[in-house]
Amino acid sequence: MRNLFSMISHRQLSSFYDLLALPGRFFPLLAQGDFKRVLSLFVAFFQLLGAFLFDTPVTPYKDKIDMSRFDLVWSDEFDNGFDTSIWQGHYVYGDNDTQLRDTAWWNRDQVSFTDDGCLQITVEYKDGPKGEGYYSYGMETNPNKNYSGSHTGYEQLYGYFEISCILPRGAGINPAFWLLTDGMWADDTDGGVSGAEVDILETNTGYTDGGSEFGSVIQTIHIDSYEEAHRMELQGRFYADDPYNKFNTYGVEWNEDEYIFYVNGVETARTSFGGVCQVPLYLIISVGVDENIERNEFLPASMTVDYVRCYQYKQ
Repeated sequence: MRNLFSMISHRQLSSFYDLLALPGRFFPLLAQGDFKRVLSLFVAFFQLLGAFLFDTPVTPYKDKIDMSRFDLVWSDEFDNGFDTSIWQGHYVYGDNDTQLRDTAWWNRDQVSFTDDGCLQITVEYKDGPKGEGYYSYGMETNPNKNYSGSHTGYEQLYGYFEISCILPRGAGINPAFWLLTDGMWADDTDGGVSGAEVDILETNTGYTDGGSEFGSVIQTIHIDSYEEAHRMELQGRFYADDPYNKFNTYGVEWNEDEYIFYVNGVETARTSFGGVCQVPLYLIISVGVDENIERNEFLPASMTVDYVRCYQYKQ
């Protein structure tokens, strides 16, 4: 059995253990007559079996987060445009800078705002500042960078971090909401304790429209720099509710002991991989583009963000 488990991924092994734990959830709900939840567990059983055997996505089915344990300490509802005292370009150095990231040029012109107060980052092929090509953008709250002259940024140690957004549809696009610290670049990191990347939301850029991963997101931890020592643990692939047309929420609860991931407030996974980060992390919203964009039939496509909210544990 040990040899078998050494050949499968962490997320597949987690799915196996979740399968074993399902009866403990099933019988109490059956006794309570909660047949809606019982049906959802039947669906979860077959999805978890698929995740274990074929690494396919799962609809979140675990406990809902108890928000009464938190106080809202910071948010951006995007009602007042692009706040340069908080946000600046991620790998883009100034308001008018343009940098190549993978297959697209990143430029602030790809950011816009809807009449009802939502931020949009749009991926498109156009004749832009660097000529014809694909354009997108990424933005962060790193307090250690200052291109506007009045930048304070935002970072936080522990709590609950959540985004509400609609995802861009089609291959080659990676909308992401993640947490990071400059310590992640250290050559001699000590696991994730002094620096980590926490990917609350990403998508598989190679998915097939209508295929098994259509409508799903991935959640991941990265530690030990981006050099040879780099390690990562993918928590799994999880379905959202029609995420290309509806707002869904994606979040992580982070404390001294572990990270707990959520989709629409329902737990998806938990881990302490590499040792939980013990320094503040800042926020990043980005829309990456890779070579799979060549087969995307839905351009231009936008990531539409209603809000980003950060909560802290109540004292």
